[in-house]
Amino acid sequence: MVKELYLVRHGQAEPQSGSTKDFQRQLTSKGYQDASKIGLYLKSKEFYPDIILHSSSVRTTDTVNRINEQLGIDLDHIESSEEIYEASVLILLRVISEIPAELRSAIIVGHNPSITYLSEYITGAEIGHVGTAGMVHIQIPFTSWSEVSEKNCDFIEYISPEDIY
Repeated sequence: MVKELYLVRHGQAEPQSGSTKDFQRQLTSKGYQDASKIGLYLKSKEFYPDIILHSSSVRTTDTVNRINEQLGIDLDHIESSEEIYEASVLILLRVISEIPAELRSAIIVGHNPSITYLSEYITGAEIGHVGTAGMVHIQIPFTSWSEVSEKNCDFIEYISPEDIY
């Protein structure tokens, strides 16, 4: 059974200032608009994930909330994780491997460069740079999420907010 994974970078955030820690940066108005576009895009594709995992930073949490305004996923299926903030590829692989096998679809909302690096690592595709609110759609041809590894998943498409009308 093929599994579906969307790796999403948070929407555009306010620049870091002296008094604001990186973890607390908020989305700009463009960041909110782009996150809404992501939700509308996923809804138009009738993609309603079994689980959404995200970094616990303010900007990723706000991105997920905006996406979910469109999707209406039960809040019990949305999990915040401090691990995803500043995560390495290995940490993100572990996060993926811990998704229960019975779940068929997931969204992970995180940060660059790890979203880009993970996308390229598991698909072997040259994606380049996942921009803010960019999404990488990946198919996983396994029954268990724990089988995800280097170059063994299928890159389907990269979607940026500018591609969504």
